[in-house]
Amino acid sequence: MRAILKRLSLLAASLLIMVVPVMAEELYMNAQPDVQQFQQNGKDECLITALNCGNRAMSIQNRIDAIQNEINKGAAVYTNEELGVLQRRLEDANRELSDAQVGGA
Repeated sequence: MRAILKRLSLLAASLLIMVVPVMAEELYMNAQPDVQQFQQNGKDECLITALNCGNRAMSIQNRIDAIQNEINKGAAVYTNEELGVLQRRLEDANRELSDAQVGGA
């Protein structure tokens, strides 16, 4: 009886050792943001309100390009207030890029 319990416990431990990496990868893949998730009704909520960004990271130049693309969508997608927010974020990003090129403020 002890031998059977010992083997069952070893089997359970080995199964857990094999399952943990699979579960960790599954959790990691579910945590990865989907680009479609950021865009609702054609709007990029991450650029406007910094919400729904997930693990999204952008270089300064990529952020400038993304903001410019959103501004180009215009009033068909965004309200005037949202366009103003995007314009201010574009100015901030351009200033940040300029500061980085010059060597800081």
